[in-house]
Amino acid sequence: MYVFQHTGQLSIEEFHSPFGGKLDPNNRWVLLHKLIPWIQLESHYAPQFSAKTGAPAKPFQMAFGALYIQRRLGVTDRETVELITESPYLQFFIGLSGYQPLPPFDASMMVHFRKRIGPELIKVCNAMTKANGIAMIQEMLATCEQEDGMTAEDHKQLAAIEEELGVKPASLDPGSNWGTLILDATCVPDDIPYPVDLRLLAESRDTTEKVIDELFKQLQGKIPRKPRCNSVKAHNLFLVIIKKKKPSREEIREAKRFQLNEISRNLRAIDGMIYCGAELSGLGSQLYRKLLIASEVARQQQEMYNADSRRIDDRIVNLMKPHVRPIVRGKAGKKTEFGAKISISDDNGFVDVDRISWDNYNEANDLITRAEQYKEERGYYPARICADSIYMTSGSKKFCEANKIRLSGRPRKKQVEAEVQTAEQQELFKSDMRKRSVIEGRIGTGKRKYGLDRILTKLVETSRTVITMAFFVMNVEKIMRLLRLLFAIFVSVYILMLGLCTVRCRPALLWAA
Repeated sequence: MYVFQHTGQLSIEEFHSPFGGKLDPNNRWVLLHKLIPWIQLESHYAPQFSAKTGAPAKPFQMAFGALYIQRRLGVTDRETVELITESPYLQFFIGLSGYQPLPPFDASMMVHFRKRIGPELIKVCNAMTKANGIAMIQEMLATCEQEDGMTAEDHKQLAAIEEELGVKPASLDPGSNWGTLILDATCVPDDIPYPVDLRLLAESRDTTEKVIDELFKQLQGKIPRKPRCNSVKAHNLFLVIIKKKKPSREEIREAKRFQLNEISRNLRAIDGMIYCGAELSGLGSQLYRKLLIASEVARQQQEMYNADSRRIDDRIVNLMKPHVRPIVRGKAGKKTEFGAKISISDDNGFVDVDRISWDNYNEANDLITRAEQYKEERGYYPARICADSIYMTSGSKKFCEANKIRLSGRPRKKQVEAEVQTAEQQELFKSDMRKRSVIEGRIGTGKRKYGLDRILTKLVETSRTVITMAFFVMNVEKIMRLLRLLFAIFVSVYILMLGLCTVRCRPALLWAA
C-alpha cells in the first residue's frame, strides 16, 4: 500500500531541529532538495503499490533520496543508513519533517528501494530534474544580465554557462539540426572473482553435497544411509591444482574430469532421493536456485570437456551471478571483462544510458536508434554525431547523410590517398575528436567516483538501478556546478556594487563632518 505523505514541498523553516537554529539554505543537500521535483515524481512511483492492502510503503522521496546519497557518497547500505541517522541535512533531503535520532529504515530496505526504482523511473526523474535545473539556471542568468556591475569577463562566463545547458537558441530555425550527440560503449565489471572452470566446478560440487545433506534430513528412517560423497578427496585434489603456480594442461583436465564425475554422481543421488520421497521445496529458495545453476554449469563444462573447447554459448562464470557473461573488449590489460556492457550517449553535456546488457552486442546498431530518440525528444536531429570507429558503418553513414547530420569519427579503414582533406576539414575533424573525448571522461568519472568499476549488487534489476543512478548523479552534479558558478558571479557583482556605493558615499560623509 502507498500513502502520499505531503501536499507540498517541505521548506527548511518547517524542518524541526531539537538543537535549535535553522538549516543553512546554501547547503548542497538543501539545494538538491529544491532541484528534484519530488511531488511530480511521486505520481510515477505510487502506481506499483496497492491503494488499500498491505503495509504502507516508504515514500518515494525517502527511497530515491537514500539511493542518491549512497551513489553520491560511494558507501554501503549500512553506512548510508548511519549517515542519514547522523545528519539533519540528509534527513531533510529524504523528506523527514524533523530530525530524529533513530534510523528511518533498516539497511535491508535499500535492496527493496533498488528493486522498486528501476531504470525507467530514473530516466523520468533525470528528464524532470534536468528540465527543472535548466529553468532555474536560465532564471538566474536573466537576473545576472540585468545587473549594472557586470564586466566583460562576467558576460563571457555567463555565455559559457548558457552554452553548457544544451538549449537551442530561439533565433535559429526550429526545424534545423542542432546540438552534439556523442556515443560510446563500455563494460562495468561485476564484483566476482576471476572465473576459473575448476573453481566453478568445485563450488557446484559443494552445492550438490549441501543439497544431499538437506534431502537426507527429510528421509531419516526411510533410507538406510546417506549417499556417499567423496567431498574430502575432491576438495583436496582441487586445492592441489589451484595452489600450483602453473599447472599443466593435463593436470587441469584430469582435475576437471574428477569434479565432473563427482557432480554427476551427486545429481544421480539427488534424483534417487527425490524418487524415495524427498522434496526440493524444502531446500529453500536460495539453495534450490544454486542447485539449478550448478546443474547447468555441470552440463556446460561437460560439453566443453568432451569437445576439448573453451567456448560455449551463454557460459556461466559465477554461481551467485549467473547472468554475468564474459565480454571480450580487447582493451589494454583487460582483454576480457566480466560484467554488463552499456551504451551511453552525451546529449549536449548530459549523459544518458541507452542500453544495458550482460550479453555482448554490436554497439554500432545503437547510432540510428539514438538519433531517432534525439529527434523524438527535441523535434530535430543533432547537427553532428561524434563516435568511435566501430560506429562508422555504411548504414550509419547513409542515415546521417540523408538527415544532414555530420558523422565524425575515425574511419574503419585507412583513408585512400585520393581522399585528401583540406586544412579546414582536418581542423574540423580534430575539433570533433576533442569533443568526443568528453565521453571518455564521463566513463572514467563513473568508474572512479561513482562505483561503476565494480558492481556489488547481485540481481539483474538492482544492478540496472545502480548503473543508471550513477549517471543520474553525474547529471545532477553538473547542474549543481553551474548553479554554484552563477551564485559566485552574482556574489562578486554584488560585492563590486557595494564597494562602488561605499566609495561614492564617503566624500558626502566627510563633507558632512
